[in-house]
Amino acid sequence: MAKVKIIIYGLIALISLISTLSINTSALTQLPPVHISFASSHFIWPAQGLISQGFRKYQHEGIDIAGASGTPIFAAASGTVVKAGWDNWGLGNAIEIKHLDQSVTVYGHSRRLLVSKGQKVKQGQMIAEMGSTGNSSAPHLHFEVYPNGKVASDPIRLLASASTDQKTPPTVQQVSPPQPINPAPVRLETECSGIIILEGETANNLIKICQDNGQLFYFGQFKQNSSKSIKIPARNIGQDTYRADNGTYSYLVNSKAVEVWHKGLQIRIDIFKTKKV
Repeated sequence: MAKVKIIIYGLIALISLISTLSINTSALTQLPPVHISFASSHFIWPAQGLISQGFRKYQHEGIDIAGASGTPIFAAASGTVVKAGWDNWGLGNAIEIKHLDQSVTVYGHSRRLLVSKGQKVKQGQMIAEMGSTGNSSAPHLHFEVYPNGKVASDPIRLLASASTDQKTPPTVQQVSPPQPINPAPVRLETECSGIIILEGETANNLIKICQDNGQLFYFGQFKQNSSKSIKIPARNIGQDTYRADNGTYSYLVNSKAVEVWHKGLQIRIDIFKTKKV
């Protein structure tokens, strides 16, 4: 009789266990799915204005968004500020943000910085005011994007891939957020109307140092596509050598070659096939 009771109690316990597991499994399957999103995988427009210069590889590795001095500048994605201060390579007051996916964005020529190194920022947070510090002739934002943290990509292409509701930052401190920017044609002067001080031709580019109305300029033109041109202020740094800063890139030109530098590191030397001094 005792054995029968043990068997019965065992069956009851087993049935209870099965019922409990069934209930718990049903409850688990009814839980709402968890959605994980990474804000840094989608960039928003960092400022309101007109695009005065577009992206050109190794020449202008970002876009220039021109606007009034003091125009709000927003973080294009959430991340950590890894640099906030004066940039010695032409960007003036600049900010560099590293995002959750290890991409990096750069914001240059600001009038005033509103964040500091090590600070965490949210997408759409106001981080600076547009200005004209550093190598700049008028108020604008120089904006660069490094998707892998090392190689720059055209910001317009990345911004255009974002959904419509992610292009515009939310209102910050009662400041109207910037609207999506329609790229405007970039008009660049590619001819020197003054005195040509130095001229050279590399395998791919035509290079000039020109003095125009008392100001030195660096001219660079891609031989296979004349629309890919650049004109930026230059200065004499001694021994017939000239330097022009363009964002985080610099060009050192002498009678023999043009050196391309990025953030203080030389990345290549283009020897002149023909030269004129």
